Formats: sequence, structure tokens, C-alpha cells
Amino acid sequence: MTNSTNNRAISTDPLLMRWLTVLLFWTVLLTGTKAFAADSQAVDVRLQAFQVVAQNKGGDKLVPATEANPGDTIEYQVTYQNNGKSAAKGVAATLPVPEGAMVYLDGSAAPKAVQASLDGKQFSPLPLTREVMRNGRRTVEPVPPEQYRFLRWELGDLAPGKAATVTSRMRVGIPPLNRLAGS
Repeated sequence: MTNSTNNRAISTDPLLMRWLTVLLFWTVLLTGTKAFAADSQAVDVRLQAFQVVAQNKGGDKLVPATEANPGDTIEYQVTYQNNGKSAAKGVAATLPVPEGAMVYLDGSAAPKAVQASLDGKQFSPLPLTREVMRNGRRTVEPVPPEQYRFLRWELGDLAPGKAATVTSRMRVGIPPLNRLAGS
């Protein structure tokens, strides 16, 4: 079997796509929970995933996603709800973009005041840039959105009983064969 045949067989495996969806769900859930542990606030995080389906007359329809195939567009909606009795201070919503599994679709994040990161440690406003050497000269170039690994929104203080929702669209990627095989 050739690599292209192997890639195609693996990329359309429904079990793999379910696993990737579950992985993203738990990553978002744990990332959100961890963000508020320092404040010990009662902030709940709820993730919803919707498949984006283009309509014949224009526009998109969001359908709850239970499965995803390579190339599908998924909209993630993450809601942070303060169920505590005092304001949650400095709430930051972080949404991971798993390498090889998902690709951030540029311009789809809301609210628009979003930051991105390549490593989950250093965040900067979009678009990300990096300094590179070209022909012996330093130059600044944009980082392709496909390389973003985390998105973050600084939501500020969240009053008791209030909620804030962030959204982003991502395309389901095709995992490289060598990662799945463990080589």
C-alpha cells in the first residue's frame, strides 16, 4: 500500500475522527477549568461543537457535531458562566487548536479581540508575526494561521450569574501517517 492510500484510509476512519473530537473536547474543558483554578471561582465551562453547513441560498447553518471528517468546518462555542457569589476576576478563555487535527480558520474568532500562540505560553494579538533571516537580512513575516496552536480571549471580570461566549471555526485536518503509527 502507498502512503497516499494509507493516509486516505486513516483520515476517513470514523473512530479516529471521534477520538480527535473527544480529545479536543477534553482539552478545552481542562484548559478552561485550569484557567480559573487560581481564582477558585465557581466558573463553569461549556463547549459546544457545530458542523458548519453551507446553505443553497447563501449563509451557513450550524448543526450539532457528533462526528467530523477531514475537511469539515466545525464551529466551537465555549461559554464561561460565573455561578459564584462574587465576580470572577481576569477571566481568560483559551481554546486549543490541536496540531494535525484542527486548523484555525483566519478571521472566524469572536470576539475579534483575540490573541494566538504557537506554544501556549506566549500570546500576541492577531495576526502573529515572526522574525526570520532571508538572504542574510532579518525580516518580519506573518505566521500562517494554520500554525496557530491556541487562541485566547481576555474577557475581564465576569459578574455573578453572568456568562461570556467565545467562538472560532476550525477545519478538521488529516493527521500525518507517521504520528499515528508512532514513528
